[in-house]
Amino acid sequence: MAAVIQRLLLGVALSVIVFTVGIVGLGWKPYVVTSNSMAPAMHSGDLVFVDPHAKSVAVYEIVTYTDPRGPVTHRVVSQAADGTLVLKGDANQQPDARAVERNHVIGPVRLILPGIGWPVVQVHTHPLRVTGGALLLAILVPGRRILMLLLLAGIVAAIAMVPTTGALP
Repeated sequence: MAAVIQRLLLGVALSVIVFTVGIVGLGWKPYVVTSNSMAPAMHSGDLVFVDPHAKSVAVYEIVTYTDPRGPVTHRVVSQAADGTLVLKGDANQQPDARAVERNHVIGPVRLILPGIGWPVVQVHTHPLRVTGGALLLAILVPGRRILMLLLLAGIVAAIAMVPTTGALP
């Protein structure tokens, strides 16, 4: 049973790394959604890939932009004559309070992977629980405890480094 768990963890970790490196090879940036402001299009825990090299942004397109509080992912609802964008979360009643200048837009969302970012949300919201669970798992799995501990620590550290995108009130 322990060998199956080790192979499963290693397989998942390698698959995620290979897939992410492949997508990032296109120049896309990964972000994990941490709110439900874009429901039903995306939910907390979804992994999105943003294309920072896109030349234009269209109305109704979902984009990620920089805000003083961190990256935000919302839909473009209109573009003003001066080029600023009016954005709104699909689940929000009102558009965002401020229009966004085009130079603050990181890029449009090109790919949404539902639920894949759930571990990132857990690491960011419950870091002690996740670390404790990884440590307990490394201790309980017999054999090669140091290797297992290092592998789990590496996975948790890698997950913690994935950037997140939240919502504005």
